[in-house]
Amino acid sequence: MPRFPFYILLFASLFAGILPAQEENTPDDTVDEEQQQLEWSGNLDLKYTLFHMDQRSAQYQMQFWKLPPSSSFLSQYRLEPYVNADYHNGDVGFVLKTHGTYYSDANGRFDLFESYGSYAPSINITLQAGKRVYSWGKGYAFNPTGYINPVKDPENPELAQAGILSANVEYIKSINSEALQNIALMIAVVPSTEILNGRYGDIERTNVAVKSYFLLWDTDVDLMTYLNGNGPDKYGFDFSRNLKENIELHGEVSVSHNVARYSIEHDSLYVQVRDDVSYVLGARYLTASNVTLIAEYYHNELGMKGSEYQQYSEYLAKSVVTNNTAIVHSALNTTMRYFRGNTLMQDYFYAKIIYPEPFDLLYFTPSLYTIYNISDNSYLLSLQLNYKPVTNIEFILWPTILAGNSKSEYGGKQVQEKIEAWMRVFF
Repeated sequence: MPRFPFYILLFASLFAGILPAQEENTPDDTVDEEQQQLEWSGNLDLKYTLFHMDQRSAQYQMQFWKLPPSSSFLSQYRLEPYVNADYHNGDVGFVLKTHGTYYSDANGRFDLFESYGSYAPSINITLQAGKRVYSWGKGYAFNPTGYINPVKDPENPELAQAGILSANVEYIKSINSEALQNIALMIAVVPSTEILNGRYGDIERTNVAVKSYFLLWDTDVDLMTYLNGNGPDKYGFDFSRNLKENIELHGEVSVSHNVARYSIEHDSLYVQVRDDVSYVLGARYLTASNVTLIAEYYHNELGMKGSEYQQYSEYLAKSVVTNNTAIVHSALNTTMRYFRGNTLMQDYFYAKIIYPEPFDLLYFTPSLYTIYNISDNSYLLSLQLNYKPVTNIEFILWPTILAGNSKSEYGGKQVQEKIEAWMRVFF
């Protein structure tokens, strides 16, 4: 059933609710200069990485097909400038966030992370339009309900990423009640990402995301719906609650119907259409010595089981053994199209320990985290050492190892170990 009439009705209801607020707040052409504020900020990341590659890995051999490096040790040096602007003029605002990646004069790119305008016609309502980053869900490393979020990297959940083109309206209201203290409603309209002739999108493939928020008995609760114009709809729920001042519990559940699930059987792509239930359950604990512990369990119903991943790994290995360029490229295309992402399997456990300034070492913060694949017993283990001697300089040393048998997810990666060295300059 076409959803275009639904979108018209949705927009009509939104603006019907906004118009009364505009009547209560007549725009004032005279804006106090103190309300006008433009702030520039940003940083330059200089990153050097040393990789120890697993040359026996099928993924490695496919990545460097016909052009194998002479050594299993590779290095990478890149610059990443971030430049941000934030402007406010009364009820009107504008946000700009940019990012660049420079490997060499022949290899560099520019990314527009965010560029959107906002207008608050009343104290309760905010309108935004442009390209922005959303942060739905309560999970730290995994977000099954982050329907319009950037795809999160569990190895670096706090990494800045690009947002999406959208328009949204948000309504927030405080309530004087013992049970319910706050409510909020956000409706975001996302145009089709399938562009025709480089600039046109199909109106029938417009997506609508709705999130309602409740502060209920001191518990943050979100109900989410994603009406997908180009696929199955999704429905989600999340919560976060402080059991004590230093103990927080959070979780997310996402449900969708008639979703394609991909695996490899008999060296061919196998597609199932089934329902999906994915969820994450986690906790955060702060000790008396200021050590933060984070733990999460993530279940991805669409992910492969252990035996299925072994068949996938064998499929890649067989493709490489043929020494046939067409077969290798076909396997590589299958991987890039259907098996991208950082959570290809069903069950993961994430744990992180953060200890600011241990043993009175000022400006030094070490952290240790692991991602353990419960389905095949492979894992990633990483130590991050942050040193920030002054306000606008930070140094990071970041060694990582990946372990498991050759047919496991982490054991079959093209990288065995890597060490990253960062210098970040802020302004």
